Amino acid sequence: MTRFLVGQALLLLAVLLGITLIGGRLVTWLHPAVMAALFVVAVPLLATLSAFPSRDLRQALADALSPEATTPSRPTSLRVWRLLEYSVVAGGLLAFCTGLIITFTFLDTANAFLGFKLAATLVAPFYSVLLALACRVLHTRVEGANIPL
Repeated sequence: MTRFLVGQALLLLAVLLGITLIGGRLVTWLHPAVMAALFVVAVPLLATLSAFPSRDLRQALADALSPEATTPSRPTSLRVWRLLEYSVVAGGLLAFCTGLIITFTFLDTANAFLGFKLAATLVAPFYSVLLALACRVLHTRVEGANIPL
C-alpha cells in the first residue's frame, strides 16, 4: 500500500512539475500529445511499481533480455510483463478518451484546427499499441525461455 501511495504522489508531482515547466498554462498541459505521454508511459510504470517492487521490475527486464536467467523469478516476471501490458493499453484508452473530451470542448472555437487536434488524440492509442506489443514480446521471451527446441 505504501508503494501505491508513493507512486500516486510521484505522479501528482510529475504533473505539477510539467505544468510548472510549461509556464503554468493548464490548457497547454491538457494537449492530447502530453496526455498520451503521461497516460501511456508514466501511469503504467507507476502502476506496475505500486504492485511490484522495483527489484522485480529489474528482474523481469533481466529475464526478458537474458534467457539464462534463474527459473524462480520467472512467474513474477510473467506477472510484471502482463500487468505492464494491460496498464499500457488501459493508459492509452484513458489518454484517448481524455484527448477526445478536450478536443470536443474546443469544437465551437477552433474548427479550422479540428483535424490537428483529432490527429494528436490518436497519438495515445498508437503509442499504447506499440508499447503493449513490446511488453507482449518481452513476456513471450520470459515465458518461452525454458522451452527446449
